Amino acid sequence: MSLLSELLEPTTAPPQPAPLAAHVARLKQRLLTADYEICLARARFFTEVYQQTEDRDPAMRNALALERTLQRQAIFIHPDERLAGSKTERFLSTPLPVERGDFLRVLQLELDVLERKKRPFVISADDRACFWQQILPYWDGRTVHDEKARHWLAEGVTAPRPGPIERARGWGETRRWLRYLGRDRLTTLLGAAATAPLTWHRLRNLWPLWDELSRSNPTPAVYCLDVQGHLCLGIGEVVQHGMQLLVDRAETRCAELNGDPKRTAFLKAMVISLQAAMAYADRFAELAGQRAAAATEPQERERLERIARHCRHVPRHPARSFHEALQSAWLTQVVAEIQFGTMDVFAVGRIDQFLFPLYQADLAAGTLSQAEAMALLQEYFLKLSANVAPVPEMGMESNAVLGNSQHCVTIGGLTPSGQSAENELSELILAAYEQLGGTVNQLCVRLHESSTNSFVQRACSVFRHSSGIAFYNDEAIVEGLLADGMTAEDARDYCIVGCVETCGHGNMQGCVAGHDLVLPAVLLLSLSNGTLPPRSPGQQLPYRSGDPSLQTSFSNVMCAFERQLDHQVQTMVKAVAGKDIAHRDMLPAPYISALVDGCIDSAVDITGGGARYDFTSIDVRGLATLVDALLAIEWLVFEQREMSLPELMAIVAEEFRGHEPLRQRLCRLPPKYGHGDCRADELTAQIVALLHRLVAAKRNVRGGRYRVAYFSLGNHVIDGLMLGATPDGRLGRTPISNGVSPSDRIEPPHGPHTVMRSVAKLPPAQVSSGIALNMRFHPRFLAHDSGLAAFASLIQTYFAQGGMHLQPNVVSIETLRDAQRHPERYRDLVVKVSGYSACFTDLGRSIQEDIISRTAFGAPQ
Repeated sequence: MSLLSELLEPTTAPPQPAPLAAHVARLKQRLLTADYEICLARARFFTEVYQQTEDRDPAMRNALALERTLQRQAIFIHPDERLAGSKTERFLSTPLPVERGDFLRVLQLELDVLERKKRPFVISADDRACFWQQILPYWDGRTVHDEKARHWLAEGVTAPRPGPIERARGWGETRRWLRYLGRDRLTTLLGAAATAPLTWHRLRNLWPLWDELSRSNPTPAVYCLDVQGHLCLGIGEVVQHGMQLLVDRAETRCAELNGDPKRTAFLKAMVISLQAAMAYADRFAELAGQRAAAATEPQERERLERIARHCRHVPRHPARSFHEALQSAWLTQVVAEIQFGTMDVFAVGRIDQFLFPLYQADLAAGTLSQAEAMALLQEYFLKLSANVAPVPEMGMESNAVLGNSQHCVTIGGLTPSGQSAENELSELILAAYEQLGGTVNQLCVRLHESSTNSFVQRACSVFRHSSGIAFYNDEAIVEGLLADGMTAEDARDYCIVGCVETCGHGNMQGCVAGHDLVLPAVLLLSLSNGTLPPRSPGQQLPYRSGDPSLQTSFSNVMCAFERQLDHQVQTMVKAVAGKDIAHRDMLPAPYISALVDGCIDSAVDITGGGARYDFTSIDVRGLATLVDALLAIEWLVFEQREMSLPELMAIVAEEFRGHEPLRQRLCRLPPKYGHGDCRADELTAQIVALLHRLVAAKRNVRGGRYRVAYFSLGNHVIDGLMLGATPDGRLGRTPISNGVSPSDRIEPPHGPHTVMRSVAKLPPAQVSSGIALNMRFHPRFLAHDSGLAAFASLIQTYFAQGGMHLQPNVVSIETLRDAQRHPERYRDLVVKVSGYSACFTDLGRSIQEDIISRTAFGAPQ
């Protein structure tokens, strides 16, 4: 803290960016004030087609469903838009993939309480009736979610589903689980569903879902969700070469296969999907032309005529201008989201690279100004953020709704040949983001040892007006991707998807999210011989990793933990296999595959292993909480010898009731992760190496290898609500640590440098899928040029030491508290959660409190 304090001068207001263009300001205001809506148009059309094609090839069924949706779904061109393309029949809504199953169950659970949710949703009476009468009756038992559950039962991933008699006999175990959660926590997790009247209709609907949690959470430490997304699509290829080239390539490859039925059907489905996407653009061209002919104002006529002209040309053909390139990129993205559904987080990749030639040419020709380019970029960012998903009430404590799918934009970094890729468009994108105030969609800034100080400081200066930027170290990340087997050229061309996950640019099926391992839960299971946390209905029987009374040395504790961890990893791999088989056999993605390099040449869908690179990631949560808890055990039980391990665990199980002085000592005295302690860093390295060894030996059903990532989305808050106390002194109901950040409860004694030094020691090859380091700085630190330079230097020093990632929040506690009291004044206050960006007032209260509790470096003393 002292080094930062020495750099601080009397606070001065940082210079303000110029105001937004009038039409962009209106677009932003509409986004921030619009109702959240449910639209079932896609669900309705997909259901119709799947009902009619049950004997057809799965890829062809998907293509025909996409084709019908793009043909029949109502389209709009809203006022002020320069870029056309709508995903649903509502302004602020998201296509829902009912065929995957997760959102089918969310709607089944919460359709009756949508208006009562913390973030209410609007749904029409017709859509509500359609869900109950058509969509749920058809898809119930036919989804990827259901097929995954059947695989899990067959492989012992979950316990056999009990009948009514067995369910009644198991009520005692269920009561134990409910008591462990407690009424307050259960009410918080259920939200509106806990307070809604329990009608006969709701009871009859909810009863079959009693053990639904186990279908995503097979053990207290393992989550395996239905999603198979988080991709970077080849949008740049479409911008540069046009979609027709992909059609031509697919048809040529089809002709070479000599009638191979499976691969031929897949390529034909790909062609149908691409042609449907191009026809969708034609619909917008026709609509814009009709409205232009009826327009009376010259400016409005010109706006609509330009949209019509662009949509007649792209994405079918290569873009001819910067404006047309953004139109092509947006329409390509829209169709991807409609085909795959929401929550799959399609990153748009390195737009400062594939848009730069057209930007440069238009400037030189005088057909585009920087101000016009900035306004187009800002509209594009707003469109990428304009998605909302009906997150279940359980997830609302840790997630936002607006911008729930994070369509990352990556800028800067190295070219594939190893040169600096920073250019004038990179800086314009920074300026556009700053002027926009962030507004949700996250910006990923790649830095390297040759990055100019001016570029680094320019990126840092954006924090004066908005959080939401994350920084990535090319040298460390490329090292990790090379260890994964990528070529040097492809590794240098990486981008970020989802929260912090590393991904090849348009050439990788990464499956980098939805497979979550909660380390503190693994520890508690190992310290209780599998009995704590108690299992919820349907979860697998406990794995007995050893009687804690026999763990008479710290090495015994670590051996029991390793046995439990190995079991949980094996369970995860089996769970992922069931999900991946269900996707491969039931839900291929021919349109998405056309945009991922390798799938046309191999004539294999991404769900079958067609991508050039194929991985699965296990996403790890609670690293610091685990390390701190183990260090507390080592210190108290085996060094101080104050009590036995069973005695300590009995106190922990009782939430330290009657032992508050002991809890305070555990919070203060043992070594802590991120505090500059060599023992803590050594133990962290041991755990990270152990996880890498266990995971890297595994292969997914497509033959791809497993990788490890350390981030939490924000679900570390949910983990905390689901877990009791831990031996580090953390109480139950409070968050576990997020990403690779230290625990929030105790401030690192020597400022941010000690945290960064500890994180920089993590070997890139062992964390190659991504890490999240969250840190909060007080705004006054950046209020003057010396503070800005110090902030930039801090990041560069951390990266020179080997750090991979940093995402700062530059916001004061005072501002955050005022935003809680007066959310209407702070609708566009953007913060980093744990990887993703969100509007602070859109977050659940628990994750808001977690952000507030983080140490604010550079705060006034």
